[in-house]
Amino acid sequence: MNRIFSPRSIAALTVFAAAFAPAPAHALGAAFTCSAVTYQVVGAQLKIGAVSNNALTYTNVGAAHTVSYNAGGYNTVDNFIYALEGSPANLLKVASDGTLESNAVTGVTGSTAFVAGDVSTDGQSLIAYNMTDDSVWSIDLDTFVGTEIGNLGSGDVGDFAIVTDDGSTTAYGFDTVTGNLVFFDPTANPIIVDNNSSVEIGAGGPKGAVWADSSGNLTVFVNSTGDVYSVKNPSSGSPVVKKVASGATAAGNDGMKCALAASAFPEPEESNEELAATGASTHELLLMALAGLALFAVGNALRRTRRRAS
Repeated sequence: MNRIFSPRSIAALTVFAAAFAPAPAHALGAAFTCSAVTYQVVGAQLKIGAVSNNALTYTNVGAAHTVSYNAGGYNTVDNFIYALEGSPANLLKVASDGTLESNAVTGVTGSTAFVAGDVSTDGQSLIAYNMTDDSVWSIDLDTFVGTEIGNLGSGDVGDFAIVTDDGSTTAYGFDTVTGNLVFFDPTANPIIVDNNSSVEIGAGGPKGAVWADSSGNLTVFVNSTGDVYSVKNPSSGSPVVKKVASGATAAGNDGMKCALAASAFPEPEESNEELAATGASTHELLLMALAGLALFAVGNALRRTRRRAS
């Protein structure tokens, strides 16, 4: 016998079925736009950093994730942020509204504590540093397979950023213990790690966020103080370091930014301190200052002469 259901019965069955149906997966939002905007995840919350009167303040991007994540980087090819969470690690793909996708990473053995990372210049891999054993990994963004590409040795870094100007592929970070600049080429396997002991930012603590810009310069966040430093020309023998902003301290944080865009932080003005860093002696600096005063005096004299003549 065919049973005929009334419209009211059909409506009730529809509501009942919907109540027990699995919830739809949360759709991933749109990609970011490559710009000077600086991103920083603090714990589980992605934030945008902004500078006003040398003060660093934040605006949240969407809701906080359920757990903290780290070792992230901005992919300049597809304009998404990629990062890692947990042990064993999951690869996160983060959208501009803070929504994300998570996929289990395979090929990575042992305990993991990924704390530093950035996306390769070809947009294919997340290069990540595992603090547990100082290993460096390349994690394929399509297959989620990790491949160990080297080891940082005795030191460790809180974050690193890959500089892309002029075709460079070098990753730069700062040693947590010494504060020295550490760098390596992630396209080499195994990587060769080097450092510049003439560049030091606050020994004795992590620099949890490092950002690169289109000029090949770096900006660095110091966890214990909240201070932000500009590092000009990190690839040179004598990079120039200057404090450009101050913000709140943050223990667990990580930085991401489109390296093809300019810096969001103010460009530090050139000073005698910077000239001294390039190798100019005190005598040379004095001569430059006297020459500047002489030119100023000559200019004033010429202006007075013109006024009398008119």
